Amino acid sequence: MRHLDRRALLFGLGALSLAPRHGYGYDLGARSTDTDATAAADRTPDLPFAAGDVVVGCTLLNDPSDDHRGLGRILHYDAALRLRRRITLDDTTHIVQGLKFAPDRTLWGFDAFAYKVVRFGADGRRLENFSAPPRSFAQVVFARDGRFYLGENFVGDRSRVPLRTTLPFMPGTRRFGNGHLFEFSREGRLLREHATPTHGGMGGFQGMTSAALAKDGRTLFYTSESGPRIMRWDLVDRRALPDLLSAPDNSGQLFFDLRFDAADRLLVLTGLAVDALDDAGRLIRRYPLGSFGWASLGTPRDGYVHVANFFSGEIACLDLASGELVARAQTGIRKSASGIDSFPG
Repeated sequence: MRHLDRRALLFGLGALSLAPRHGYGYDLGARSTDTDATAAADRTPDLPFAAGDVVVGCTLLNDPSDDHRGLGRILHYDAALRLRRRITLDDTTHIVQGLKFAPDRTLWGFDAFAYKVVRFGADGRRLENFSAPPRSFAQVVFARDGRFYLGENFVGDRSRVPLRTTLPFMPGTRRFGNGHLFEFSREGRLLREHATPTHGGMGGFQGMTSAALAKDGRTLFYTSESGPRIMRWDLVDRRALPDLLSAPDNSGQLFFDLRFDAADRLLVLTGLAVDALDDAGRLIRRYPLGSFGWASLGTPRDGYVHVANFFSGEIACLDLASGELVARAQTGIRKSASGIDSFPG
């Protein structure tokens, strides 16, 4: 992977998160290239998710003094990436991220600044937020036995570079977070906190920003956004395992998001491509995406996976067999698209 400008990357891809708590509305002023579709999307009330529908966090950034702050939104597309509706989140403050459908088809999303975890039912209606400890959670991993895991998005107490946003301190501390993994029961009871080590990413403040659970149910693969390591954690013995991949900080190697596909390949988003790795970290196949900025990866389903470009605002559907992008759409907002997933039906 070619060397990338680190300052530009930090200002652009510090995918920080935001999500709402109670109440929602609809953004009647947003624009689209298809005015008829836009008007319909803005008027549509609670709309059930259909098989293949796609959601992406796309906050309307409207604070000149803070490049991650704005009106929280989730854009809801159909399987062909035609806009169906815009959901605005009136209790959020910054970028909405980490969208994922649970096995029960509930949609989860996150606000790492406001310490909120938002949810929507399969019928499209807003549910009560999940009550989690006050931490910068921004992604969720679901286990087959019903347990689930939330990862802290932030770590440490300072950034190595200037930022155009303000990271929140944990209550009663002067730390952004610890980058730890929190384990919950099926019923949502906190079981334990795992002291997972993290890399910090380019800025030093990125914690456990993306994670995926291996089919053995005990090995968690994870990364710190924009960092050069894919780390592993044993959930049973509660200890760090050797990295799957690790490169020097100045290598230009970057990892952003990861998921396992049906063939048990680890799909890793590198900003420029999706790399499919085997269990030893060897490259099986590379799927070039044609530009830089691809930072969010959806759940692979039926041979396809969705990706979102933070810089350009573009979203796309990747055919894992042919390697082609079979559908594309433009959200219309640069440096906002954070978190994408498809509805399992």
